[in-house]
Amino acid sequence: MMYPIRAAFLALTTAFALANATYAEEKKELKMPALDSKEWKEVKDSDGLKTWDVVEGKGDAAKPSATVTIHYTGWTTDGKIFDSSVERGQKATFPLDNLIKGWQKGIPGMKPGSTRRLFIPWALAYGERGRGAKIPPKADLIFEIELFEAVSPLEMPSLTAKEWKDFKVEGVEGMKVWDAVEGKGVAAVAASTVKIHYTGWTTDGKIFDSSVSRGEPATFPLANLIKGWQLGVPGMKPGGKRRMILPYQLAYGEQGSPPQIPGKATLVFEIELIAVEK
Repeated sequence: MMYPIRAAFLALTTAFALANATYAEEKKELKMPALDSKEWKEVKDSDGLKTWDVVEGKGDAAKPSATVTIHYTGWTTDGKIFDSSVERGQKATFPLDNLIKGWQKGIPGMKPGSTRRLFIPWALAYGERGRGAKIPPKADLIFEIELFEAVSPLEMPSLTAKEWKDFKVEGVEGMKVWDAVEGKGVAAVAASTVKIHYTGWTTDGKIFDSSVSRGEPATFPLANLIKGWQLGVPGMKPGGKRRMILPYQLAYGEQGSPPQIPGKATLVFEIELIAVEK
C-alpha cells in the first residue's frame, strides 16, 4: 500500500519534473530566426531595417507614441541571446519613444497578439559603441517581439478613416460608428445601465471629457444620456470598443454645453463597454 504522504510527494516530484521539462523545452525554442529566411521584408526608407511578421494580431495597431507591453528576445548575429523577457518570465512595458530607433520604426503597426521579428542594423540599435559586454560596437541585432498591449495617448480617431460606417436608423442622419474591438457576452440594450470608459473630442481634436484621463470608469443609465449614446451604445458587448461621430442634433444641440462644447458642435467619442450593470 502507498501511504498518502508518499503518494503526494511523488505527485509533486512528477509535477516539478514536468514543469522543468516544459521550461527547458521553452528555452530551447528561443532560437535566433534564420538570417537568410525569405520571410524577411525590408522596411522602406528605414536604413536596412527588416521585419518578419510571424503572427498577425487584432485590434488597434500600435502607434509611434504608444506605450507597449511585450515579451521580447534579442540576439547578436552569432546567435547569442543578450536579453530576454521570456527567459525572465516577466513581460516588459516601455514607451516606444524612449527606445532604440529600430524599435521605434519596427513596432508601430503591430496589433495586440502579434509576433514580429526585427533585423536591426547597428546604426538603428546601439551604434558604434555597442552596449556593455554583450553587445559589441557596430552590432546588428535580431529581436522577436510579442505584443500584448499598446496604449496610445488620447488622440482623436481620424475623421477620414475608412472604418467609419454610416449609422443607418430611420430619421437619423450624419451619425457614424466604428467598431474598433468586438466584445463578448450579453449586449447592452436601450434600457441598460452601463459601466464604461469614454473620451469625447470636438472635431478640432480637443478633449472635453474623459473617464480614461480620470482613471475611473463611469456608470450611467443610457436613457439619461444624449440621443447619440442612446442610439449608439445598444448592441455593444462587454470588452467592446466603439467610436462614434455625432452631429450636434444627437449631442448637445444648438446651445452646446459651454464653455467646452460650443453650439452646434459635432462630437467624436470613443467608448469601451466594461459591463452591462442591468
